[in-house]
Amino acid sequence: MKIVIPEKIDVIPQKFLDELKKLGQVKIYDNFPIGGKEILERIKDAEILIVKWIYLPENFLDICKNLKYIVSLTSGYGHFPLKEARSKKIVIVNSPIHNSHAVAEHTITLMFAVARGIFYAQENVKKGNWKDSPYDFLGVELAGKVLAQVGYGNIGKRVVELARGVGMKVAVADSKTTDKKLDEMISKADFISLNVPLTERTEKLIDERRINLMKKGAYFINTARGDIVDQNALYKALADRKIAGAGLDVFMDTPPVGKAPREVIKLASLKNVIVTPHLAFNTKEAGERMGREMLDNVKAIIKGKPINVVN
Repeated sequence: MKIVIPEKIDVIPQKFLDELKKLGQVKIYDNFPIGGKEILERIKDAEILIVKWIYLPENFLDICKNLKYIVSLTSGYGHFPLKEARSKKIVIVNSPIHNSHAVAEHTITLMFAVARGIFYAQENVKKGNWKDSPYDFLGVELAGKVLAQVGYGNIGKRVVELARGVGMKVAVADSKTTDKKLDEMISKADFISLNVPLTERTEKLIDERRINLMKKGAYFINTARGDIVDQNALYKALADRKIAGAGLDVFMDTPPVGKAPREVIKLASLKNVIVTPHLAFNTKEAGERMGREMLDNVKAIIKGKPINVVN
């Protein structure tokens, strides 16, 4: 089968890519395509398409006449046309396990960092300052605080384990949680962590109304997807100090590489916000697991028994 990776995937160790090349006619590109036209040119003949960062053009299903399978190297799959692919008998599989530890650890790291103002304090020292008072940079402890964990999949479960390990009290919202219950959890939480996939149901799940439900001392952490949050409403709440702070790894409309969008820079300029450029997944160990999951997915497809099917 013709297998195509149309983008640079340097997080996966080479040994896994070498193993992939033994499974079929494989083409791996070493850079990112520029624009939809170049993406289509790269993927038009693929039977198995393996993607991570790029967003496929809207018409790709019509162009890729030989396409049978899409292997996503991410746990999320909301950016794929699931129903349309199913109608054309194209199977989409994801990679649900590889990043659980990495993203959960990054989530907790953001909680610690924003609650203690660590990066703001570091920037202060870089400018040659120390402290005007022994009590500058007053922070809060995680121990004893209430965490509203929104999402209880592989990542969410690991976040809960780590949070309880440092003494947090945890309330969990999953796909069965009612809107009323979610509102109640958000209104009572000291920290809100978001780890749900982007779907039609979860888009703008944390909207202006729910942001306004948060306590003034609450911290918001997002390591899921940017489109799940009303980014403008979040910025306003943070700028007006209606909530205490935020740790953000994902945003709306961000490229895989290149310059940070203006709206992200705007958020990063706030003293009560810590921003990272979508790197929560990015550890050596997660790269190893991603490589194994990729091979497991492709081997299962070749055997005619695909796993991790999402459509």
